[in-house]
Amino acid sequence: MVEGVIALTSSPVKLALLVFGRRGLPLMAWPRFDYKVEAKVAELLSSCDSWCEGNCTFTVKKWVNSSEDLEEVLKHRDEIEGVVIYIVTTSINYALFYDAVEKLGKPVLVLTEPYFSLVWPELADLMKRGYPITGVSASNSEDRLTGVRVLVTYLKLKRGVRVLVISTPEESTLETLHRSEIYVGDRVYLGEYFKRVRELLDPVFVEYTELLRELDSISDDRAKPLAEAILKNSYWVSGSISKEDVVKSVKLYYAVKRLVEKYGAEAVAFNCFTIMLRDINALPVTPCLAITLLNDEGIPAACEADLNSLVLQVAFTHIAKRPGWISDPIFDFSDSSVTYAHCTAPTKMNGFGERREQYALDMHDESGKPLVVRVKMTEGKKITVAQISPDFTKLYIAVVEIASSPVVDLACRTKIKVRVENVATHMWNFKPPLHRVVAYGDWSRELSMLARYMGLEVVED
Repeated sequence: MVEGVIALTSSPVKLALLVFGRRGLPLMAWPRFDYKVEAKVAELLSSCDSWCEGNCTFTVKKWVNSSEDLEEVLKHRDEIEGVVIYIVTTSINYALFYDAVEKLGKPVLVLTEPYFSLVWPELADLMKRGYPITGVSASNSEDRLTGVRVLVTYLKLKRGVRVLVISTPEESTLETLHRSEIYVGDRVYLGEYFKRVRELLDPVFVEYTELLRELDSISDDRAKPLAEAILKNSYWVSGSISKEDVVKSVKLYYAVKRLVEKYGAEAVAFNCFTIMLRDINALPVTPCLAITLLNDEGIPAACEADLNSLVLQVAFTHIAKRPGWISDPIFDFSDSSVTYAHCTAPTKMNGFGERREQYALDMHDESGKPLVVRVKMTEGKKITVAQISPDFTKLYIAVVEIASSPVVDLACRTKIKVRVENVATHMWNFKPPLHRVVAYGDWSRELSMLARYMGLEVVED
């Protein structure tokens, strides 16, 4: 299968790095009286570009100690999209710190290290007052870099991530999307939903017939090497699936990739059920394998054109460096469990550069068409389960552990089961929409930071 590439394709986000810290000796501040602040500041200003991983650039770098320093920064206000404030001592000029946040008027990430700062009251005050600001205090540089990824991901979403939406002529706008009978009751979207989606995503609607034209132009020889690798690396293949089916599925993946390049998209949403409800034979195979491959590659791809979930898939892809998997929850009172199931699971759940999970090839449950990847998830893995409310006011988050990855010949093919204390309470209080996005690891802190930038209330799911 393809290897992951995780750089966001649009132009880098422009950031400012502002360093706050006292000058002179004795310092009369933490971290200690003779701390070499100048050397620390110089190191930060020279190394900050390495924090970007290709997705941002620091166009302004400044040690801010006076109103004149801040005025120099303010001259570039229109050029920058976000601000990283790094605090290297206690007893900074807090009035100047407030001025920087308020006058720049940009999303802010405050970084510091243990024993370097006591800015917590001011940071909490600014957060309570509604400023788009959050912070990370960590001795581990990776934790601080993750904070930068959260800020950059939000700023990319704020620009509007271009999404290729493959749909039918009847459902070719946000307002007409998901009018098919299968979605009734689940996706009752309000005006706020359409507004917020347009703030975060830039959907480009393409009729599936254009995909079919691209598909016809791709030769079997082009698809066979990848198809053979997929077959070779699977631990089981349904007897109903032929090599020709796998070749067709790979050709569909290559066709989607061509459209992604043609329209300059960074993500994909496939209105698959609507297309197949209109005509079960409209597609030679389901798009499930294509969606798996795209997510494995680092291109967030949503089945059922679920744009709610796609926002979180973008977040997981770039913050966690791993894909997010859209799933349906299933409740079982008999063993107090919730099972998450769907047919488009990525195999690179451990991370784009990590080992893939074992997988089998199976038929699509609802249509009986080929083919889907059935992924065997790792028991004992901690996972984050998340979703945004339909009105875009809340972010639901749960962190649980995989109890098993059952193989049941009912419903969607990939399944993971988790145990909960009171499954009835979970079901009776379930918060729409239906889908939940699953990613390996505990990303609750990072998603909570993203929620602050997005103005979402974090709610335990």
